[in-house]
Amino acid sequence: MRPGPRTSAEIGPPRDGLQDRFGRRITYLRVSLTEHCNFRCQYCTPEDGTPYFDRAEHLQRAELVRLLQLFVGMGLQHLRLTGGEPLIHPHVVDYVRAAKAMGIGKISISSNGLLLARLAPALREAGLNNLNISLDALDPEIFRSITRGGDLARVLRGIAAAQEAGIPRIKLNTVLLGKDNRSEILPLTEYALRHGLDLRFIETMPLGSAGSAARDAQYLPAAEARAIIEAHYGPLHPVAAARDHGPARLFQVGQASTRIGFITPISENFCANCNRVRLTAHGRLVYCLGQEAGLDLRELLRDGSSDDDLRARIRAGIWHDKPERHEFLDNRERSSRVFMMRLGG
Repeated sequence: MRPGPRTSAEIGPPRDGLQDRFGRRITYLRVSLTEHCNFRCQYCTPEDGTPYFDRAEHLQRAELVRLLQLFVGMGLQHLRLTGGEPLIHPHVVDYVRAAKAMGIGKISISSNGLLLARLAPALREAGLNNLNISLDALDPEIFRSITRGGDLARVLRGIAAAQEAGIPRIKLNTVLLGKDNRSEILPLTEYALRHGLDLRFIETMPLGSAGSAARDAQYLPAAEARAIIEAHYGPLHPVAAARDHGPARLFQVGQASTRIGFITPISENFCANCNRVRLTAHGRLVYCLGQEAGLDLRELLRDGSSDDDLRARIRAGIWHDKPERHEFLDNRERSSRVFMMRLGG
């Protein structure tokens, strides 16, 4: 009797590059440098305190650089440094410079912008070519409430400094909160248009206790944000997205250079095009933002694993354990255990 076709699990991962069993090529790595942050945003930080790692649990500089080199050898094209707040990490500029030296084409940072005025020139010189800045409101009191004490004026100075430094692509990220910043959708759109900045509106996700609480109390679908913008500016025109645009659906207002994006993890699942994995500050490789499956690379590094063994374990982990989709709605209890600040977004 002729055997039937083998399953993807039986075939196993390819010998080159990184791929999951659903045919998705993994070319994007998000690295959390620290779970610490100088803001305490409502949708990110739990009121009962942030679950910090012990100092000895964090990846050391040599360990992270070694992992980056391995990922580059397996096809890494886009590196994003996240947190917490990555700009508080003492080696953030060094990591950008190291990534550039490795030949990584797209080097990004996600930041709250508080320290950008000081660091933007050095980051640009080191090779940073993509920057996402969290900006949930332009009203100082609303901003202070959402961030639990954030200084809007310093963030705006940081955005201006990033533009002056010549960082090529700067995007503003706004988490949609129905009660807190619905009134800020048009002011933020106007600010982005006036300054020639891209803007993303993001549905809040039930990650950790803070994210779950925000999702339950303040969920605002991206479609409503789009309707508010179109009621003021007229129909938004779809943009033919670049290959690496990520999960955002992009639009333009008239002929403006600003691209307005809507990221819809709840209302319109986009997992079919996922090309990313995440590395936490303590060295755990996580395959999906909304699930716990992962691989402890720090333990393997400190146990003396060879590069060949690390590559094999990474390939096998992504192939066998990266899920087809997140389970934000199907398994709320499991998603609520994934802390955004520890995972890196």
